[in-house]
Amino acid sequence: MGMTEIEPRALTGDALADFVRYPSPQSAPLAVRIPEATRISGFSRSEIYRRAGRGEIILLKCGKSTLVDMASLRSAVSTLPRAAIRPPKDAA
Repeated sequence: MGMTEIEPRALTGDALADFVRYPSPQSAPLAVRIPEATRISGFSRSEIYRRAGRGEIILLKCGKSTLVDMASLRSAVSTLPRAAIRPPKDAA
């Protein structure tokens, strides 16, 4: 499912930069380095390694570099529970 012409205008900051770099899933990277994975997911470096230890995120080695498999990172993020927030108070 792709974005329409109007939707990118609603994006800001890093989300807009990612859309410009990877406008479709086919052009998105298969794996990224740890710093990029922390930026993309919001997980800390330690959390990525904890989840990798539990088998939730797949880490790959390419020479001396450690790469994070993007499919497993997306899967880990998608399993997070929704945040419980209170509805806004009505203005009186």
